[in-house]
Amino acid sequence: MFNLEIKMITLSKVPALLLMSTVFATGTAQADVLDLSGLVGNANLYSLHNIVVGNNSIGGGIAAAGNISVSSHSVGTGAYGNYSVIAGNNFNYSNGSLAGGYYAGGTATISSNINLPNTPASAAPAMSFASTSSEVVKTSSAIGALAATGNARILNPYAPQQVTLSSGAGGAKSVEVFNMTASQFASINNLQSTLDSSITKSLIFNVSGNASWGNMGMGVLGGYNVLFNFTDATSVNFNGIQVLGSVLAPNALISGGNGGITGTVVAGDWNSTLTLGNKAFVASDVAGFVSAVPEPETYAMLLAGLGLVGFAARRRKNKAAAA
Repeated sequence: MFNLEIKMITLSKVPALLLMSTVFATGTAQADVLDLSGLVGNANLYSLHNIVVGNNSIGGGIAAAGNISVSSHSVGTGAYGNYSVIAGNNFNYSNGSLAGGYYAGGTATISSNINLPNTPASAAPAMSFASTSSEVVKTSSAIGALAATGNARILNPYAPQQVTLSSGAGGAKSVEVFNMTASQFASINNLQSTLDSSITKSLIFNVSGNASWGNMGMGVLGGYNVLFNFTDATSVNFNGIQVLGSVLAPNALISGGNGGITGTVVAGDWNSTLTLGNKAFVASDVAGFVSAVPEPETYAMLLAGLGLVGFAARRRKNKAAAA
């Protein structure tokens, strides 16, 4: 009798426990790994709204939830597979070349002097602008909430400034986070570093406020995996500057020219003649960062949990009917 009672209690609790584990599984987030390029399908430039580019080149593919207008521009490939351009709405292209295929959810207007690949893509890519844009905003906010681990020592409190980057308490880390205002960064004319490059590989700069940068030397950042995160900016302008790193500014219009950005760019809107390289921000383990994108294992756990809940419920029902 004692054993039977234990079995009945255990069986009655199984569905509830499995359901609880399933609920917790759906809320579990992928911890620590920051993969900006993977989040936007390896696009070189991703915009939550519109893209306007001209008179320069982009090393990889581009994608925008709204309209894309390109003139006198060459665009590489690699966005969500082999796409050069993915436009959620209209795509207008004049005078340039595409290395891969293109897709437009609205109307595609391509001039006759465009150099296209032999078989341009036409099918809709396997992606969702609504989902991707939502995750991009959440990711920027999560990065912006990180506490600084490194120090940006300002040696001269008056512009122009000399700033030295160094590790904070606890010594060198594989990823160092620096929190600065856009105006502080804009006034730098001599950026130096005492970081141990044998340990520190990635640098994240959380930059608050709207930015207008120009004539800034970033050579010291050349050997690192760098991300500039503008969580709250609505306007970011780069003019006459080579930005050595990737840029995440999901709420901002990025503009400027006479320079370039070497990495992945995510913008609210893009209207610029800047050259874009295709050196993606390398996926990195970042202490304290929690991604909003669930792990594949989470979905597997959810399905398995629901299956076991159903099995246990049917078993109880059959036993009750047989009694």
